[in-house]
Amino acid sequence: MAVDPDPNDTADPNDAAPTVEVRAFRHGELIGRELVESEEQAALVVDRWSELEGVTCEVDDLSVLHRPGQVFEPAEAYPTDEDYPEAVADDGPSR
Repeated sequence: MAVDPDPNDTADPNDAAPTVEVRAFRHGELIGRELVESEEQAALVVDRWSELEGVTCEVDDLSVLHRPGQVFEPAEAYPTDEDYPEAVADDGPSR
């Protein structure tokens, strides 16, 4: 589903902005984070971090941006019969 551009949005879509995130971890702990503009730059960052022993990297593409008016509201959920089982009448304590 295409979203019409926001006429109040003054951002230039041709402006270069960091769209790839590289995170470096050692023993599960985040030790570095860099934002770059391309996958090629991300590869260079990963190569640099990989020179250190015990370091692993994760790369995420952040190019999917949501601006005001482009974020979809969640649809209202309607409860199903499974969510609300039929009530059973309780006649009180047995005698």
